[in-house]
Order: sequence, then structure tokens, then C-alpha cells
Amino acid sequence: MPPRNPYIVMPRDAVTKIAGSDLSRGSLVLRRAPADDMYVVQAVETGKDIRLPAEVPREYAALRSGDPHHAAQWIRVAPNDAHLHHLFLSRRPDVSIGFKDFRELVPGVADPGNNLGVVVTHDPDLPPELVEAGASEFAGWAVRRDGVEPLPIEIEPEVVGLAQLAGKWPIEQLATNSVMVVGCGSIGSAAAEALAGYGVGRVELVDPDRFLWHNMLRHALGAESVGRFKVAAMKDHLARHWPQQTVVAHRRDVVAEAHHIRPIVNSVDLVLCAADGIAPRRVVSHLSRRAQKAAVLACMLDSGSIGEVIRLRPTSRFGCLLCLRQQLADQGAMDAEADQELEYGTGRVHQPMTAVPPDLRYIGTFAAKVAVATLLESLHGDHTQQVPGEHAIIGLQPAGDLAAPFNLSQAGDVRWSSIPRPRTSCPTCSPG
Repeated sequence: MPPRNPYIVMPRDAVTKIAGSDLSRGSLVLRRAPADDMYVVQAVETGKDIRLPAEVPREYAALRSGDPHHAAQWIRVAPNDAHLHHLFLSRRPDVSIGFKDFRELVPGVADPGNNLGVVVTHDPDLPPELVEAGASEFAGWAVRRDGVEPLPIEIEPEVVGLAQLAGKWPIEQLATNSVMVVGCGSIGSAAAEALAGYGVGRVELVDPDRFLWHNMLRHALGAESVGRFKVAAMKDHLARHWPQQTVVAHRRDVVAEAHHIRPIVNSVDLVLCAADGIAPRRVVSHLSRRAQKAAVLACMLDSGSIGEVIRLRPTSRFGCLLCLRQQLADQGAMDAEADQELEYGTGRVHQPMTAVPPDLRYIGTFAAKVAVATLLESLHGDHTQQVPGEHAIIGLQPAGDLAAPFNLSQAGDVRWSSIPRPRTSCPTCSPG
């Protein structure tokens, strides 16, 4: 059932034009998008018989289409109870104010005749206590002769995007930080998106592969990117959604072109590896340790039944990936690196991906969370995001048939533990 009253959207430029006009009232032109039953303010009368277009940013495509021939009215109200009435009526569905009473409250309202009239009132001197109670500087009204009702109206805020989180999340600090994401597949693409959402200022993407049909099921990218190199397509994807972030694309193989990767590792604050297989993870562990940079490694194990996220910090307290794997081997645990690859002679290197898309995105986002917590703690002294350990095992579709610490039995379970100190014989941590 369609709503009785239209839904009005006011771009920021329309707000600015009304607020800056010397008139006390004027006309509006609304653009109607029938598919969404939405009216957008398209032009504002700012001077007598002078109507100026209300600019809508190009990225708001849904607000730029429709039929721009619907007349409305804006009125600046002197300090009175108009917006208090609006607040009161908005909280009581199906309650209206008489047309005659409304005209006394808001002088200058045009008679709608037998039609629906749309009025936007502006109270620039709204008392702070009304604002705190929920009243707005701008209010919409559906005007009919048989009664006037409050109209749903959305005002484009002055600040959008990550800046909305100022004071609630350390966006200023994280904007100065940088992360290299190695592997832009299903986990890596989710991690890159999450890093952008957390506000990390610069991301260096490293992956040599193209985005192909089989990737679409589990990837942040869609059909529009098939055939493109993953790093280039992800750079464009992130630019559309997070324009404040700097993204650099490197079409490099972290193993075969390690000599090109070293300078990138040196230039960032942290390395996040989501690449498949033994070699890329070992290379990232080695290069980041030598560069004295923290690293976060993320992967799926046991055909997608569990996820693993490892944090490697270049201190005397914690060893590298090889140190951790040797400790687990000594305990009789699964060889997690070999679990990701097929046996020789199968014609393929990596295990086929069997994990479901949300689980992969979960692990990618989880890895990004660990990366951000590490940046805040180590570089900014912010311990509010501190994580419980260095090695996390996450239950996704666990069967409970693996040796510890991989023996989770419930989906959603997360088991944290530490990692061993560097081995004296480790070629990464203790080079001879």
C-alpha cells in the first residue's frame, strides 16, 4: 500500500540556498522519482521570481532522476511553536492539525485547493532544548484543506562519510597509517574494504592475478570487473566507496618479485597477508620481520571449517610464522600451511575454495580488526581495541575432529592463544 504522504529529500545545496535567501518565503520545484515514491528538491526561489537549481552531487544517482515539475513552497517561520507542533505530531501517527489553525501558525501558506500542498518550514532560531528533544531546523508538511500532517523529510547532513565518526572513533590517527594487503582474493578484498571502513589512510594492494568468473561468488568485486587485474579493479572499487583513502595497486607476485615487495613493506606500518598457500605467507612473515613491521596473516583451514588469524609482532616476545608452526608440529597439531595446498602431481597448487562467502568476509574483516587494533596500540598508545592474543582460531563449520588448538566444535567460537618466542635456530627471527 503506497504511503499517504510523499517522502521529501533536501540536498545540502537546497538547504544552503533557503538559509541564505533574503526572502521570508518562496517556491520550490520538486523532482519525483516514481519508482521510490520520493520527491527531491530540485530548485529554490532565492529572490523574487529567481529560481536557482539545487545541486545534487553526481554520485547520488537516485536523487538526480525523475520528473521535475512538482511545485512546493518554503516558508521561514518566526520563533513560534510550529516546529514543536511538528515534533509532537510526528510522534503521533494519523494525527493532524486543522488547515485554518496551521495558517495562523505558519502565515503565508498557499491554499492547496483540492490537491496536496507540500510546505517546508525553516526555523533558524530553534531553541536548543527543542533540538535536543528531536526537532529540526527544517520541517516538512503535507497540506490539505481537511488537515495538515507532518511530512517525512530528510536533510543531507553537512558532514558525510567517515568524518561522521569524529570523536567516536580514532579516524584522525588511522588516517595517518598505512597497510599493505597481500592477496586480493575473497579474504583480502574483504580485509581491504574493512581497512577503508576503519579509516586507514593508505592501502597498498599486492596481487598478480586477474578477477575471473569463479571469483564472483566470494569476492567484493562483481561481474563488471571480470577480466581485470584484481588490484586495479579493487583500487577503483575502494575509490568509489571510500574516496578519502589512498589506494596504490601493485600487480606483483610476493614470492617471485620479493625484491620489489621489500620497499613497499618498508613504507607501510603493517602488512596483512590473505594470500593462499605456504610460500606467500612465509615470505610475508620473513620480510615484515626483517623490516621490523607487524604482520597479520589470515586464511581458511580444513576446507573452510575454521579460519585462522595470526599476528606477528617483531619483538623478542614473539616469534615468526615458522616458529609458531614448529611449536604446533611439536604438539602434534595439523600442518596448517600444507593444509592449504594440494599434493604434488594434482595439476593445481591450492586447495579449491569451499568456504561460503560470508565466512570468508568474516575472516577478512576479523583480520582487518586485528590489524587496526595493532596499529592503534603500537603506534598511538590506544589500548581500547586491544585483542586477547596473537593467534586466533575461528569456528565456521567445525567438526571438532582436529587436534588442539584447531579442535573447535561450535560455529562462532574464537580461541585465542599466544605464539612462542623466537627460536635460536630460526632463519627469520635469529639470522646467523
